[in-house]
Amino acid sequence: MKKILAIVLVLAMALSLAACGGNTGSSAPAGDSSTAGGSTAAESITYWSTWTSEEPQAKVIAEAAAAFEENTGIHVNIEWKGRDIATILAAALDGGEDIDVFDDDFQRMSSPTQFAPYCYDLEEMAAAVGYDDFAVAALPTAVRRWSGSLTCIPYQPYTSGVFFTMSSFEKAGLVDENGNAIVPTTWDEFLTTCQALKGAGYTALAQDDAYTMYTYGFLLARLIGQEAVSTLVKEGGWAANEAAKQAAQAIVDLKENGYLSSTSPDAYPAGENEIGFGTASMVINASWVPSEITSNTDCNETWGFFNFPDMGGTDPATVANIGAQAMAVNKNSANPQAAFDFIMFITSGEWDQTMALETSSIPADTRNTEWPEMIAGVRDGFNAQTDVYDWNMGLNDNADIKESLTAYLAQLFEGTMTAQEFVDSMDALY
Repeated sequence: MKKILAIVLVLAMALSLAACGGNTGSSAPAGDSSTAGGSTAAESITYWSTWTSEEPQAKVIAEAAAAFEENTGIHVNIEWKGRDIATILAAALDGGEDIDVFDDDFQRMSSPTQFAPYCYDLEEMAAAVGYDDFAVAALPTAVRRWSGSLTCIPYQPYTSGVFFTMSSFEKAGLVDENGNAIVPTTWDEFLTTCQALKGAGYTALAQDDAYTMYTYGFLLARLIGQEAVSTLVKEGGWAANEAAKQAAQAIVDLKENGYLSSTSPDAYPAGENEIGFGTASMVINASWVPSEITSNTDCNETWGFFNFPDMGGTDPATVANIGAQAMAVNKNSANPQAAFDFIMFITSGEWDQTMALETSSIPADTRNTEWPEMIAGVRDGFNAQTDVYDWNMGLNDNADIKESLTAYLAQLFEGTMTAQEFVDSMDALY
């Protein structure tokens, strides 16, 4: 009997020790939710940020991280890496650096040759929160097209097209009886708009040297589509491509008709600043430009917007360069659910709305209907957009010719090169 009792006591002690040992870890089993947000019981996660600590985006994120910790008990260690993250992140991840969340431009984050291979596949977790029901549809669509799955969550989106001041359109008589801007939808209508603005004493279109590829890229992609632009820059054949010459001639015509300033392309940001100083009306750029010009010139303008006009070619006016930053979970993160929950905390709901208002950007969560006043005029054009161009609409796809292409485009905007000379010069590079 004593022997049996001893065995029972030993077994009881073993079970007790096993139970104690099971509570020593700080993380719940994979997939086990221990917070209201669904996060695992991580004590902290580490986030490498593309922002610097003094930027308005960083200030919003820092406040949101503090709120996230209050809500979940999970501390977020933030390392403000700034734009250097694009060059240091891959080496850090390859070296096993303890990083749970990182962010950068959403196209680099989605690229199979850049950061997508380092990203955790978020499809399952995104489906669990109904992400596609409230995301700006074009953004996750682009991510999936580039990377094959949802490798990152875009935030602080931007769109592109033609931005203008309402004051210049009013002076040029380009408003209807209700005070709404009369905006062009075709290239011929755009030229008519330019003439009206010129007649009212404005430089119709501001142009900086940093965006010559952007303007030409829009013209060319409208005519033949981005895929054909990419093929052209990779393989050549510029002189044989009527669209390449037509797009170049459009720039020559803008210059010859006096719709560009005599100094275009100006050294960035001198060209766009002419809008803030009241001497120019329109600029082809992205939705950060009203805030940028306002900050540079201290102007007080109401801003209008329209999608880059239809050129009668392959692509309609509803295709635009739409972009964003994006956050991703490191595929080797020990706490992927906690990392994903932090991302959703930042990129949807209250903090997405705060980010939009504090940084004059577009909400990433379509349930957030309050747009910053400065870009409120973008809403209709943005909602009409149906597909996404890459930055410079395919012209970036051959690094070997980029420097020469930029130099020749500068000559087009200066009025010192003809369209034929441009395409011939491009062909000489191959």
